[in-house]
Amino acid sequence: MRARITNEKTTGYDGRQLWRNPADNRIYATVGEPKLGFKEVDGYPIYDFNKHFDAVKIAKDGQLGGNQYHYDAFVDEDFRKLTEEYISDVQESGRVRTAALRSEKNRAVDIVNVWETVLGKRDRKYAGVNLAKNIGVPNLLISIDTVTKFTGMTRLDEGQLSQLKELTYSRQNFRARKYGLKFVIHEEARLVNVHNLLQDSIQVASNKIEQKQSFDVIAEADSLTNQAGNAWDTFVASTDRSTNNPFNDIGKAQLNIEGTGIGGSLTRIGMHQLTFSTYLTNTFVRGVASNGPADYSFEVGTRDLPGIPGIGLVLDNSIRQGDVLCVDTEREPTIALFQGPQRIGSAHDEETGDDKHFIIDYHLAAVIQSETGRQIQSVMTPIQW
Repeated sequence: MRARITNEKTTGYDGRQLWRNPADNRIYATVGEPKLGFKEVDGYPIYDFNKHFDAVKIAKDGQLGGNQYHYDAFVDEDFRKLTEEYISDVQESGRVRTAALRSEKNRAVDIVNVWETVLGKRDRKYAGVNLAKNIGVPNLLISIDTVTKFTGMTRLDEGQLSQLKELTYSRQNFRARKYGLKFVIHEEARLVNVHNLLQDSIQVASNKIEQKQSFDVIAEADSLTNQAGNAWDTFVASTDRSTNNPFNDIGKAQLNIEGTGIGGSLTRIGMHQLTFSTYLTNTFVRGVASNGPADYSFEVGTRDLPGIPGIGLVLDNSIRQGDVLCVDTEREPTIALFQGPQRIGSAHDEETGDDKHFIIDYHLAAVIQSETGRQIQSVMTPIQW
């Protein structure tokens, strides 16, 4: 439940005043200014800030739902009873609407807007960003120094001195790109809508920022060195045995990454969900004629790669079917997501009553060590759906 208390002190609320008691953190209504205590001015509690902040914490933790309604902050028993009755009415009728609830005792509370949930504001998950190492940067210009190691030991003849060697540094400069999103909340929308338009708009906007970052990371991964893969979805004729072994393709990618001398390692693999399904149904992974359930889920996100301990799996609907993105995200990161500063602001139009809000985000996805990444291609025939 969400409540808005309209408090116009000039009206006096039938001569009563509102005072906060620091002892119990409650709002009291009185007939005058309390000098020695609230009892002398017929003070009675109408709102409890302690319960209010507890409800805010529960809502932020995502636990507000089901039959949990936090209206206990209103100490006025008459008002609480009306609130309970309206909640029951909403649950039975299934409609969301504005309740104009008035308490004969608590004149400080004029109108309460009550609703249960909002559908349509959520977005799908975007896990592609987990293929990059997130690096926070305070400025738009990012510089990375890459060192070229000297060679190893040299055999020396009698009386021969070894050559001097030194590390060589090269600098790469990157500049974060600027992205913006602006939305408006019309005055009419605020007046006719019972929902918190600003809160819902911010949630949608934050999803779009995450979406853009994942798209950028996957686009960078598409430029990695290609490695031809073998079909994981074909079977030997007249048998139930898969033709090719996915471990060989992934093993070759790992050997290429770790054999370059850069010092990187294969730590994470990205796939489309249907590519992962093909991987799990391959008999080299699951076994021949296995009748047990496959450990599979279409849920976007990160997890361990079945069959190869120590390698993480990233599932994202934006990765092309048949492509397997192999990267290092720890020792020598293949891709970096440079997260620059973010800025938010708003402007109010006095004439129209509209509120405009904007979010500015600076970030850049870039390949910083191409040798520690590989892209295995064509491991399956894309499936239309």
